[in-house]
Amino acid sequence: MLTPIAALLLAYSMTALLALFAAVTLWRPLSVLLGEMCGTEQRSRFWTVWSTAMMVATPMLIVSIGAIATDPVRLVKGTVASALTGILFALIGMGFAVWSRSPRAAA
Repeated sequence: MLTPIAALLLAYSMTALLALFAAVTLWRPLSVLLGEMCGTEQRSRFWTVWSTAMMVATPMLIVSIGAIATDPVRLVKGTVASALTGILFALIGMGFAVWSRSPRAAA
């Protein structure tokens, strides 16, 4: 059994690690894509940083909403599920934003 504060710190650490891995993995492709869509380096940089921040903040928020288990197995399982759900929500939001602003081929 973990103490509640140790469980909370472990949950946030695991979430941050998963979210940062996703953000770092997508940084370069997202930067290139937004560079093409935004037109200027400043706009592209802003939206890349904003998207990365949302990719980290969303999982942290999802993990914060749920109860933190003190049993290590339940803690890891719940934290990973919540963190991946948050990353998925962030990616769905970014995907929809990019898709809705992408030029379409004429029919």
